[in-house]
Amino acid sequence: MKTRTAENLRLRRLHFSNEKVVGGVKKVILLVISLLFLFGCYPGRGEGGSLSKSQVLKNNSEADYVQLEHGEVYTHGVGWIEEKEWSKGERLGIVEEGMASHLPQGAVLYRSKETPVIIIAEYGNKTKRYLFASGE
Repeated sequence: MKTRTAENLRLRRLHFSNEKVVGGVKKVILLVISLLFLFGCYPGRGEGGSLSKSQVLKNNSEADYVQLEHGEVYTHGVGWIEEKEWSKGERLGIVEEGMASHLPQGAVLYRSKETPVIIIAEYGNKTKRYLFASGE
């Protein structure tokens, strides 16, 4: 009888410790799933917050955008960048077919001296400013 009681007590302890382990594993799995959902469901994920051309067009099918050679997308129409003067810096190249939605081919693109997130497009006697497209 003494042996059965000791064995039952040992089994209960084993069962209790298994419940702790299973409960802890469940919490870890729930935490991992929550983090994946939280950090995996936003525009530009895995790209430092940058938006792709398809993401920009999904947000606004009429967006005025420029896509550079390495895939960076810049959009026009942000009020505050039009209110300030920006200096032309490094020449990035010229607009080729399919690179921009509202710029003519041959427009010249420059990076702003003040900040790398703004590019300046010049064509004819016109100047347009574009802001790097990023998620929040």
